[in-house]
Amino acid sequence: MKAMSNRKVSSHRARDKSARAGNLPEQIFLWEILIRLPPKDLIRCRAVCRAWRRAVTARDFLLLHHRRQPSLPLINRRTSTGEPRWSNIAALDHRATQAAQQLQPVARLDGSNVSVKASCDGLLLLAEGGLRATPLDARCSVCNPATRQIRHLSSQLKGHAVLGLYRHQPTDEYRLLLHRLCSPISMQVFELDHHHMPPRRIECTREVLCYPLASSTPLLLRGNLHWTWHTLAALARQTESKTKTILVFDTTAESFRQMPSPPDVHAADLFDMDGVLGMYSWDNGDRSTVRIWVMQDYETQVWSPKCSVECWKESPMPEIPLTQERRSLVMAMFEEGNVRLLLASGGSLLCVDTQGKVLWSSRDDGHSLSISKHFLKQSIVSHAFFPELRVGMNAWPFG
Repeated sequence: MKAMSNRKVSSHRARDKSARAGNLPEQIFLWEILIRLPPKDLIRCRAVCRAWRRAVTARDFLLLHHRRQPSLPLINRRTSTGEPRWSNIAALDHRATQAAQQLQPVARLDGSNVSVKASCDGLLLLAEGGLRATPLDARCSVCNPATRQIRHLSSQLKGHAVLGLYRHQPTDEYRLLLHRLCSPISMQVFELDHHHMPPRRIECTREVLCYPLASSTPLLLRGNLHWTWHTLAALARQTESKTKTILVFDTTAESFRQMPSPPDVHAADLFDMDGVLGMYSWDNGDRSTVRIWVMQDYETQVWSPKCSVECWKESPMPEIPLTQERRSLVMAMFEEGNVRLLLASGGSLLCVDTQGKVLWSSRDDGHSLSISKHFLKQSIVSHAFFPELRVGMNAWPFG
């Protein structure tokens, strides 16, 4: 009996060893081949054998695999004609060989409006509801599109506006920064790993609470969340100050501070220039020019102008009207060591360089496109706050 058991163990080991292509050395097979697979293919590798499953579920391997993934801008797609009307979220990868593969589906919800409120390490915070939904009645969920896992947070977040999603480095936990709408003097933190517990209040000044956080897309950079201003009310509150400010939330200390912005800038957005803080804004007197600044030194908080981009210099798109909604149609991004502008108009997307030259364009007929200002960097790292998927049950309602 013992000999038979030993033969079975040896047989399993032999199959596990032979599963490695051509018996390549483990280091090459794991860190040069498997590490380069797309997330969907890597998940399928778990079913090949136990050796592969152990290899591709190790946390250090998954973290490195995540760091190798491209950071793709998320695009809102809404049917412009026909019935039924629906909206979805897609990741834009213009490097795809076929135009039909450039907009990769991420989330879809028939008959409703779904929007991305925050993104961090492959996780998305989605708010779902009708077009007239408010933060008080919107339904929120945190999800991982790569693993098709989701955790609904409607009851826990009722009455709150979500301001950001971040990883708390000391505990390695993922948390949401919230503003309680019924209490004008309350900022709160919700811990996803303890999602059955209510949010806890954190200290902040009244000046912070008056900041128009809900209207600004958060930028996570250097372990801090950053917001800037957009609304006319925000501009009115800051007219007395010659230098407007950027609000910063330290995700380790979970405390707020402020830093200056460039002078003479109105409604603006922030973007990541490979670890350097960048800002872009419409020229105050020009409907087609975007100005870009770069913070040369994050510690001394020194800004310098980088360039002005004439968006429609060579673009076949019509000029976008000068309205606040125009924010969702233009985004600055840092790609291959250069600043680019992504433009959306109707069913068209195009990318221009800092000289206004069109680098590439894409067309999605039958849809109206806008830019969410968030990015998705896929990850298949496991998280305890997601419910376990059951056989025969698809927990992903967005596709």
